[in-house]
Amino acid sequence: LLKVRGYDSKIRIVNDFSNPIQKGSSLVLWARTNSDVILGSDAIGELRKSSEAVAREAAKNLLDEIQAKPTVDIHLADMLIPYIALADGESIYSTRFITDHIESNMWLVNEILGVSLTVEKSGSLIRLSKR
Repeated sequence: LLKVRGYDSKIRIVNDFSNPIQKGSSLVLWARTNSDVILGSDAIGELRKSSEAVAREAAKNLLDEIQAKPTVDIHLADMLIPYIALADGESIYSTRFITDHIESNMWLVNEILGVSLTVEKSGSLIRLSKR
């Protein structure tokens, strides 16, 4: 799917045997954009889900990230919130949509630190900021 859309890829296969209970496959993809933003996506296999389906899902998710042109992907967006809450000054970034993890972290930093983040729609992206 990525090759069909004109993206060149470098593949590194990592076999992780650290969880012997895990029966399925997983795939993580990363892309560095022309503006040096690193975006990621993933997909997790399950019983009766082919490895090809896992790959298609991860590739589609990565394409969605690339095409939206956020400053951070949905996986990093929630993890930045505690650091932004603790940082001095203004912090702003954009992501594709608000996940449950983002909402939870926003609630948590408000409850613990009394810091509120602003969420605004900015075109097809969501902009999170602390001023």
